[in-house]
Amino acid sequence: MKKFTVLFGLLTILMLVLTACSPKTTEPTDTPTVVQPAAIIAEGRLMPVNMLDHSFGLMGYVSEVLVAEGDAISTGQVLARMVVPPAAETALARAEQETLAAQQALDTLNAEAELNLASGRLAVVNAQEALDEAQQDYDLDATEANQVRLDAAAAQLKAAEDALAELETGNGIDPDKLAAAEARLATANAALADAQDEIASYELKARMDGTIVGINVQPGQWATTGQTAMTIVDYSTWVVKTDNLTELDVVKVTIGQPVEVVLDALPTVTLDGTVSQINQRYEEKRGDITYTVTITLTKTDPQMRWGMTAAARFLP
Repeated sequence: MKKFTVLFGLLTILMLVLTACSPKTTEPTDTPTVVQPAAIIAEGRLMPVNMLDHSFGLMGYVSEVLVAEGDAISTGQVLARMVVPPAAETALARAEQETLAAQQALDTLNAEAELNLASGRLAVVNAQEALDEAQQDYDLDATEANQVRLDAAAAQLKAAEDALAELETGNGIDPDKLAAAEARLATANAALADAQDEIASYELKARMDGTIVGINVQPGQWATTGQTAMTIVDYSTWVVKTDNLTELDVVKVTIGQPVEVVLDALPTVTLDGTVSQINQRYEEKRGDITYTVTITLTKTDPQMRWGMTAAARFLP
């Protein structure tokens, strides 16, 4: 019994020693899981930054088309013309003739200015001499007849001096004649401008710089008002427009946000871009509220074509 007690004590001590030497077990702690926000991916369409349809403002037959598909053009360039009615051409010719005649009349007045001044000064000199003679006659014989001649000479001198002063005010041109000539020329110029505008209305001119696409008219064809004759496109910058961002997605998109774009036709090419516009007005599609977002590309590829389908990935 005594041995058993000693053995039990030894075993107890050994267990305590082993327990003290064994590594302590730590309680497991929870590690927070960081959830990355899912990137927004939307389908869009590749488009030029700007385009403008052009059409004639009048109805008529097309006489000539002055551009071809793919031509680079500038603002104000004539793209096509309609047949101009004879009445409009006649009105233009008459307006040009009247403008020329009015200008020549004014030029003649200006050319005669120095001569008019010289004539006016000579008239004053002659009138002064006549007055001096009349005065001498009156001084020698103060008759009623000499008094009448003296008064008449004085009146003629006054009239000559007034006429010269008026000429000098108009630089040698009678102000009334000058005003009439200038009014005639102004009226002629206005009529000429109207006639030129009438002719110009039969021309189709470019309203922006760009490239010609989609020519829909040809010589001899009847064109109507509002019918698209051709389109001018600005290919200097490309954009992708996507109209399928829902109200839940659009609030996660901001102006200037980076975007990666991949075209279906060029799956190995990644194009960089940024959000440049978010439409304020909504659209309703199949029960969803959507907003159109425009992405301006900062990287392009020569194989890009207007209308290609694109996948846009909005980066966080």
